Amino acid sequence: MSDYAHFIKVDLPQHKNLWEEFNEMDIKLKGNQICINAPSTTPNDYHRGCGSLFYNWGTAVYNNKKELIELDEWDDPLKESDFTDMCSVFSGTSFEKVYNDMKSQFNIGRVRIMKLPPGKVMSWHADDSKRLHYPIKTQLGCSMVIDDEVMHIPQDTWWLTDTTLKHTAFNASRSNRYHIVAAII
Repeated sequence: MSDYAHFIKVDLPQHKNLWEEFNEMDIKLKGNQICINAPSTTPNDYHRGCGSLFYNWGTAVYNNKKELIELDEWDDPLKESDFTDMCSVFSGTSFEKVYNDMKSQFNIGRVRIMKLPPGKVMSWHADDSKRLHYPIKTQLGCSMVIDDEVMHIPQDTWWLTDTTLKHTAFNASRSNRYHIVAAII
């Protein structure tokens, strides 16, 4: 039993060496993430699910104090439930097995590989659903904070996180941290 209320250990198969397999694939991140699945209308676009489904951060306007003053919404935003197809670049890989393992126990939306570079902190925010996390590359100094709980999520372990609460993640190490993150819908 975990001493945490917002981090729940999940019993799904471990998938060792995902980081090595990912490194061998010719995939370019969009910002700090890529999507393993996509909408049926764009089944091979592993960038379509990156970033916000609601806000077009490419239109962000800041004042001279670097404060956000304007942000457009997408004209036709996607929903988590639109992400139904595995991108072909992941077919036949261990990532397809991970995807199928998640789907066997959870109703999932977007499944992303998310990078957090050294010295970076995510904004303090809340998501519209819980998230399933599987770190494929992490090290001490990388932690997630949900409400008032702080946890280093060990590599190759599954955790359901209550990200409907305010949360962040930080990387105080000297290497990139990578998690597979799936929206639970």
